[in-house]
Amino acid sequence: MTTSTLTPDTPNVPDADTDTTANTTNQLPTSEQPTVQLPPAQPVAPQPVAQQPAPAQPTAQQPATPASPHYDYPPVRPTNVLGIITLVLGVLGFAIVPVITGHIALAQIKRTGDDGRGITIAGLVLGYVGLAGYVLAALFFFGALFLGFIGAVSSYR
Repeated sequence: MTTSTLTPDTPNVPDADTDTTANTTNQLPTSEQPTVQLPPAQPVAPQPVAQQPAPAQPTAQQPATPASPHYDYPPVRPTNVLGIITLVLGVLGFAIVPVITGHIALAQIKRTGDDGRGITIAGLVLGYVGLAGYVLAALFFFGALFLGFIGAVSSYR
């Protein structure tokens, strides 16, 4: 038995155009079938939408979900500023200043664990090369001056 779709104004009754002879067991004659009356439809006022509560936070009793592995970069050590100054002054050709600042920077790096040992050593090497170049230039200049003086003195005799 099929029933029609319900609307507030129509009762729940079987469709008349369907074949009811296929299922004849346990059926009451049409006159004895009870009819159900629906109450008349009442206009429905719109209900305000309730705010959904915030999801509950997990308590200590609930097992926490395992966190995915979090990969961080290794901590970055600061570069020693005096080491950078040593390298810059060594490249610019200063001789004494990078040697002094380089040794101070190496002591600071050893004490604090800062980064920049390589650039400090490079600045020290450039400082010592510059210092050696200045010493050689001074020896050449004073040697030439001395030989010129000796030559000038020997020509007066």
